[in-house]
Amino acid sequence: MKAKIREGWFLVRQHMFIAALLFIYQLIWGYFLYQMVQSAVVPLLLRYPEPDAGELSTMLFKMESQLSLSTSPEVHRYLWILGAMLLLRMLISPLIQAGLLYSLQHFNHSEERVPFMRGIKQLWKPMLLLYTIRTILLLLPAYWLVPKLYSIFMDGFHSLHLLLPGIPYVAGWIVYGWVIHYALLYMQFGISAPDEEGGVRGTLHAVWIALRHVIALSGIAILLGGLHLLVFGAFTSASWLVTGLTGLILQQTYPLARCLLSLWKICAHFRLWQSKTVKG
Repeated sequence: MKAKIREGWFLVRQHMFIAALLFIYQLIWGYFLYQMVQSAVVPLLLRYPEPDAGELSTMLFKMESQLSLSTSPEVHRYLWILGAMLLLRMLISPLIQAGLLYSLQHFNHSEERVPFMRGIKQLWKPMLLLYTIRTILLLLPAYWLVPKLYSIFMDGFHSLHLLLPGIPYVAGWIVYGWVIHYALLYMQFGISAPDEEGGVRGTLHAVWIALRHVIALSGIAILLGGLHLLVFGAFTSASWLVTGLTGLILQQTYPLARCLLSLWKICAHFRLWQSKTVKG
């Protein structure tokens, strides 16, 4: 397990171009989300009553906000914008994943140093299909969970302890999403394999590898996930404690570190899949 993590980091160092591309992609995505929050959420928060305004003003603000969430056309407009942004992300993310996985699959067998564009050309269709399946499976529980969570949220709008019944639903959805994420990731490894190893057979074999080696898979995910949390905590703490230009540089550096860690996770799992495929 630790060997696969080390080998994954070696692959990351050989694909810094893709890490930089992921960083730019995440930066642009974050900028659009920031602008959306600035235009939608910040004006609402500025209307929050002052501490000395009294409990009645706070209650009226919450009631008005609750009504706006249900009936306001402006809220619906922002939801449509967010949906369009998510659709665009669904179209771009599989292209980057296709280029990355093709580059990993052909790292030692290609005259190109990083055959990224060729991977997009050859693998965009299966990657888009798997990404669409992944998105549908992740959103499928929303049909049952969103009405429950919405009613819990509305009941707990005036008191936070009333939100506690929603925690098991959210936790279950997160665990379900984790399983779907890694199952589809290994399917992507299988379908992007060379012709003699890929296709439907390679995809099913990749899922079988994930099931057989679920302990190693979970160990890699937990170790690198824990490292990700440590890095996030370090950058967050530093941005609070350090001010001025240094704090700004640290704040802007974190997205790059996050992209490197995300790429590291994929490369480590890829090496686990690759080693078991060669043995199998």
